[in-house]
Amino acid sequence: MDSYSIGYANIALVKYWGKKSKNPVLPFNPNLSLRLDNLYSKTKIEKSNSNEDEFYINDEKQNFEEVTKIISFIEKFVPKNREKIKIISYNAVPTAAGLSSSSSGTMALVLACNKYFNLNKTTEQLVQIAKEGSGSSCRSFYKMASWLEDGSVEEIKTNLNLAMLVLVVDENRKKISSRNAMELCVTTSTNFDYWVQKAKEDFVEMKNALAENNFSKIGKITESNALAMHSTTKFANPPFSFLTDDSYNAMEIVKKLRKNDYECYFTMDAGPNVKVLYLKENEENIYREIKKLWTKKIIMCTE
Repeated sequence: MDSYSIGYANIALVKYWGKKSKNPVLPFNPNLSLRLDNLYSKTKIEKSNSNEDEFYINDEKQNFEEVTKIISFIEKFVPKNREKIKIISYNAVPTAAGLSSSSSGTMALVLACNKYFNLNKTTEQLVQIAKEGSGSSCRSFYKMASWLEDGSVEEIKTNLNLAMLVLVVDENRKKISSRNAMELCVTTSTNFDYWVQKAKEDFVEMKNALAENNFSKIGKITESNALAMHSTTKFANPPFSFLTDDSYNAMEIVKKLRKNDYECYFTMDAGPNVKVLYLKENEENIYREIKKLWTKKIIMCTE
């Protein structure tokens, strides 16, 4: 029982931004992501030595609200007459900083529950359980995956060796959670319907580009889709933005590299940090050039 279960972050190339149903969790639009094997969470479960459930992240005991939230999720699929447990998690991903820590954390938790409670669930069953805790986590079980409007998850194949790094703008916890921000945009953003339609079109084009191994097309869709998602926040009530001046500076660096024939593209999830998509065979050159222009932290995401 001492071994940890590992869950991975993933970054969407076509974003999930908005639930059309909460029970079951279903997205407004089909979405598609790349798993980041160097950004992970590890979790194990053991019997609690107290008369209460406990939850630790990076050795920090979580408050009652966080414990209640995680226990209410796992009690949807673990035995009701269970003993009190201690959940021990470590994140190699900054928590709640827009780096998909919820995806890696939820995947690791679901795998740990499967092991500790001897649930014997299949991967397909675990995928469906995970999305009820964090919608995007269902994609982390595959190197590339799509999550469709009917709730199904499909593995995606491409011959391209896609890779990603992060230009770290801010590792601190966001002022507004992804979940709350998403809900605000769904209910109040005046361009949310436009976003959904565009994302559906982007998804079809992205699948075609991946099948054609057309990296330039993949990159252009990735950038356009990310900017469209972030535009919904500006038209919400009240309006807000995850992006900072440093976020926009990072995007300009990526554009500058591309002008100099280093092909790479940016994307951002619900946070200020900018991810850079490139082909693995170009990693050494791209990293070298980015280091000249970006003085803050860089995280290499893919093996």
